[in-house]
Amino acid sequence: MVNFIHRNMALFLAPVLTAVAITAYNLTCLLVRHHHTLAHEMHRAAGALVLVVVFYAILRYMQSLPEDDG
Repeated sequence: MVNFIHRNMALFLAPVLTAVAITAYNLTCLLVRHHHTLAHEMHRAAGALVLVVVFYAILRYMQSLPEDDG
């Protein structure tokens, strides 16, 4: 059963994440349309999220490097 779930996880997650992305986009469009100053804050939040992802990727890369035992 566990192997079945692992093999088919992408088939389950793809439509769920697509629905979440569409819902988030529509809510964002509604918020920006009705609250114009929110657009600036959303750009800042998106920039912060990009920085977090970049820093996380750098740290994971550094953790995957072999350690020097010298």
